[in-house]
Amino acid sequence: MKQSWASSTLVLVATLVSGCGSKDADVCSNANAFDARQLDAQKAAMTAYAPPVISSCPELDPPLDGEAISVGLTAGEYNALLRGANGNFFDDHTWWVKAVPRGESHVIPMQITAERCDQVSFAKFGYDYAFATPPLRAAPACGRYLTGVMVGHRVADFWPAVFSVEGSGVIRLAPLSAAAVFGPFLRLPRAPLDAPGQESTIDQLDVLRHDGDSLELAALENGPSFASALRLVLKVGDVSRLSVQLELDPRVATAASPLIAVAALSGWFSHSPEHDFDRVRATFADGTSFETSLSNPDIDWGTGEWTPVPLPQGASPLESLAFLQDGTSARPNVLLSNLESSVPIEFGLSVSTQPVLGGNVVGNLLLDSSLASAMDLPITVSYLVTVSPP
Repeated sequence: MKQSWASSTLVLVATLVSGCGSKDADVCSNANAFDARQLDAQKAAMTAYAPPVISSCPELDPPLDGEAISVGLTAGEYNALLRGANGNFFDDHTWWVKAVPRGESHVIPMQITAERCDQVSFAKFGYDYAFATPPLRAAPACGRYLTGVMVGHRVADFWPAVFSVEGSGVIRLAPLSAAAVFGPFLRLPRAPLDAPGQESTIDQLDVLRHDGDSLELAALENGPSFASALRLVLKVGDVSRLSVQLELDPRVATAASPLIAVAALSGWFSHSPEHDFDRVRATFADGTSFETSLSNPDIDWGTGEWTPVPLPQGASPLESLAFLQDGTSARPNVLLSNLESSVPIEFGLSVSTQPVLGGNVVGNLLLDSSLASAMDLPITVSYLVTVSPP
């Protein structure tokens, strides 16, 4: 099957544990996987967080000197590894879903369950590593696991990638078009990006169902200060929409910061034509709004660390947050709307001259998990992510 790819690095998600049961005893259904993930998150929150141990894998990790002729995979070599149907575990000529192995910057392990409770494993695929320089006949033992999923959908005679999730918690979304290009990186939930050492991981991902233009997934996410069940419903089109539902359980007796970013949008702002966005607009429930231009000379970009940008806070709850293009790039506009939360949410914007992988601007939707910890209750959050052409 022919597939077209976004020009930016493709990143994905993945990990699922499924619950079985259907009217047909011979058919397993994981339709109740989100309920199972809620129970998993509640149990995990009662234990100390143990981040995954990632061993070095020189043959698959980026070359230390950045040269393609050196041992390791460059971004281009990794994308070549995933061309065509290599890694597809579902393909009905409308949707395709690909399991993504370790390689380049994708290293966080993820367990994936397909529809009908089928466990997806590295051993099921014949990934072709001949594109590596020097070429590999097969993946080394240190790289024989999966790190996420990539999802594509048919439009005309093309099957572009429109969605991805990876074990690091990174999600990307694109409008459905033959020249699909991903928007900024979305991480949910996690500690604020400017809090070093506070990473979170998506440990399990379940593909629940699909129809002509929608796909539903459930996931279990873990972080130093929380465990969370996650439901994602993707609806693709000229404007693609991702419905996000979170149930977060704060971890007990944690020394980590109680601040959690239930959505962290990060990307590039620069004078390069390929940057992600130019402006940020916040709108509040009372109709007031403010807009920040990232080219504003008064913004302090700091000297390398993440630097907060002072922003006005509305007198009423935040209703929507837009990351907007001025038409200089093919990158889509991104809108976070329909915000609902059981605890107050605030918006924070940070910039950096020397950012980590993922961009030099990050917008966080932040909440204080200690507000729920005091009541021994989970935190519920939902919102809608919309990507549209610039």
